[in-house]
Order: sequence, then C-alpha cells, then structure tokens
Amino acid sequence: MSESVSQPKPDEADILKAQKRRNVWLAWALVAFVIIVGVTTAIRIQQTDFSGGDRLYFSGYLDEAEKDKRDREAIERARAAQAELDAPEPVVEEAEDE
Repeated sequence: MSESVSQPKPDEADILKAQKRRNVWLAWALVAFVIIVGVTTAIRIQQTDFSGGDRLYFSGYLDEAEKDKRDREAIERARAAQAELDAPEPVVEEAEDE
C-alpha cells in the first residue's frame, strides 16, 4: 500500500565536479581578500610617520639630507648668536669739544 519513492543516487563524478567548482571560487575569494588586506595595509603604512621625532624609523616622507642641512644651519645660527653675545662691546669714545 505504501510505495516508497526511490530517489536516484547522485553520480559521484557530478559531486566531485561541484566540489571542485566551489573550491575554486573559495580560493579566488581568499586570494582577493588577501590582496585587499595587503593593499590597504601598505597604503596605511605609507601614510604613517613612525619616527616620533627620534629618527629611529624612516617613514618615507622625511628627506634626510634636507633635514641634516636645516640642522647644520640652525647650529651655525646658534653659534653666531652666541659669538655675538660673547663679543666685547666696542667702546665708543665721545669727542670732546675744546
């Protein structure tokens, strides 16, 4: 009286083919994710100054030669100002009216 409905058994080749197709899409999604994270990280690192003023890291935005030149010029200005302070004042003699 009750008839069982027989379901056709899925073909093993079709199952493997579907699994491979899903694995390929999953691999492409993973590669795309890694590329997006890598590019985003690279951009954020380029925009960050890690030096913190101690010049331990090079951020790419600092021109070291220009900074050294400014430092030398500042030292020279400081030396010139100190030499000006240390120099004796010239004595101005007043002419006497006779």
